[in-house]
Amino acid sequence: MAKKDKKLYFNLKNLLLYLALFVSISIFSMYYINRIYSQGSNLDVFFSFPAAVIASLIGLLFFYYIFDASRLYFVLKTLNAEISFWNVYKLVFINFFISNITPLATGGGFAQVYFLQKKGIPLGKSSAAALIRTLLSATMLFLSVPFIIFRNKSMLNLLPSNYVFIYLVIFLALYVFVFYLLIFKVRLIMKIIYKFLYFLKSKHLLNKKRFRRIVRYIFKHLELFSEDLAFFIQGKKIFVFLSLLFTVIFLLTEFSFSFLILQGLGYNDTSFFQILIFQILVVFIMYFAPTPGAAGIAEGGYSLLFSRFVNQSDLFPLLFYWRFFSKYVGILIGVFVFFYLIIRGGIEVEE
Repeated sequence: MAKKDKKLYFNLKNLLLYLALFVSISIFSMYYINRIYSQGSNLDVFFSFPAAVIASLIGLLFFYYIFDASRLYFVLKTLNAEISFWNVYKLVFINFFISNITPLATGGGFAQVYFLQKKGIPLGKSSAAALIRTLLSATMLFLSVPFIIFRNKSMLNLLPSNYVFIYLVIFLALYVFVFYLLIFKVRLIMKIIYKFLYFLKSKHLLNKKRFRRIVRYIFKHLELFSEDLAFFIQGKKIFVFLSLLFTVIFLLTEFSFSFLILQGLGYNDTSFFQILIFQILVVFIMYFAPTPGAAGIAEGGYSLLFSRFVNQSDLFPLLFYWRFFSKYVGILIGVFVFFYLIIRGGIEVEE
């Protein structure tokens, strides 16, 4: 269990500020796209969707959260972390809330580690699980983008730079390199950290006691973290396979919302593969968005891609219901779960 002397808590004021910023940017983006680009479309169009499409969207939403929980659950099983599926399922909504209101989803990792520690998972193991969960989906997306762009050269006209391949290669190289260091060269990382902290101590920016405590804490958990990353790769094949499988299923489920909404809007000849390509590109762009929950960037990127595919009058309903089912519902549930746990004392917040 996470000990109180480690002072793990959420800064409630910052979270509320981020939430307000997310809501403000989202409303402004939706308003702008509705008024400028989509000819004032009406959201009531949803109620004219065929009953089968509405039922499919609701059913897909249910399984969306199940698959999200499953991918983390089997990562934890691979690491021999004992935790119930129900606890992981509750964490899905907390993660939805925190990750989608913090810049670059930085709060999501902390939220996962925090709650896993509350359930008795050690810091190194919980950190490894949270990172592996993210790495699996991010790697699948990042490796898909070069192939998509290579096979669809016209996509380059939608991207901000002619040097996108160079940026992508550099990013992927750094991504793989950091992952390699964490597994095989953790001692080198420790050495660099030690020298940096020693430099701070020599400049009297850290006292001797604090220097020793920080070094001991970081080294202990970094080593455990590295061991757990390596353990995942060498873990039980069935759990590794299920982690990968549910990551793929989760992503396909997320990308299916747009396909079903388009079916409801009457685009019955829509190619799921084409929608899949567009969605991968949108989510890829969202990974680099500095705004909370990629607000503004997500709406802009999605509209830019799908405006070439649907009528202008259908763009706003498509955009709104995509964000509603893929993000807004999960965030709203996460808000209720988060404050319920605060009331129950399951979450510590800064006074």
